[in-house]
Amino acid sequence: MFCNNSPRPIAVWEFTKERWRKVSDTENGWRRIGRTRIRIQKEPDWRSTKIQTKNMKVAFDYVRDLFRLPVTGYSLSDKEQQMYPQYFGITKCEEMYIWVHHEIPIDELKYILEKMEISKKLTLYLKENNDFECDFVQFSMDKLIIKRAFWITRETFLAMDCARITLQGNKDLPIRDFVSQWLLSKNTRFEWLKMTGSMRWNGEDINWNDGFEPMKWNPAIRGRNFKISHFQRVDCENGIDFLRDDGILATVVKAELGLIYFIVWHKRFQSEADDLQLDSW
Repeated sequence: MFCNNSPRPIAVWEFTKERWRKVSDTENGWRRIGRTRIRIQKEPDWRSTKIQTKNMKVAFDYVRDLFRLPVTGYSLSDKEQQMYPQYFGITKCEEMYIWVHHEIPIDELKYILEKMEISKKLTLYLKENNDFECDFVQFSMDKLIIKRAFWITRETFLAMDCARITLQGNKDLPIRDFVSQWLLSKNTRFEWLKMTGSMRWNGEDINWNDGFEPMKWNPAIRGRNFKISHFQRVDCENGIDFLRDDGILATVVKAELGLIYFIVWHKRFQSEADDLQLDSW
């Protein structure tokens, strides 16, 4: 899909196994002016059939070399689409979405995690990569979403440089160290962390009074609800507050269903969040 800073693509090039349906000349954009037959398309829609993987690689290389276009988004969701970023030589993109129910080859997965630069959003769900291991990955994008995050290590977790982080199905990770690290930093990018925990603070018996200066919620200092998405909120009434030296306030919340939130109040009062649905998995 070819985009131009708008939600709708300005042109589409499809690669399919089967031939497309036959359409009339008028519907397909063909016109006659005198004896001349021309085709006019305000929103071009091209289709190629057979050998779709090879043809798509040829088309991708042609378009990229011709127009010097950046790759803004890459999505993989079908088991028959064995076309991974490494095959196309993609090293940078703004958003990547991989949500598959089949096993991804380890070399392809590590190429994405270790070689690619993803700037805005990475969504990753690996249903069948049950034995996947990766000692360290440096995540640095605006939004990170990892389902089945069992392979995320302590070192990777503490090194995450993302504004919004969602980890589901992770092993015990050091939430106390994560909070401590933020309190000692000057990080103004981080907004929130949402992760799988337990009744023991993600496996830790945490004494928040040891080395911290925790505070209970004060309605005069911040609001009760935090807007975590356009439709959902986090109830922070029973959260534990921390005030950093530069005056930025943060809250740790232990919610139902084994959820842990670490939230930074860049905007302390969010009345727009009060009528939203309560966040969950």
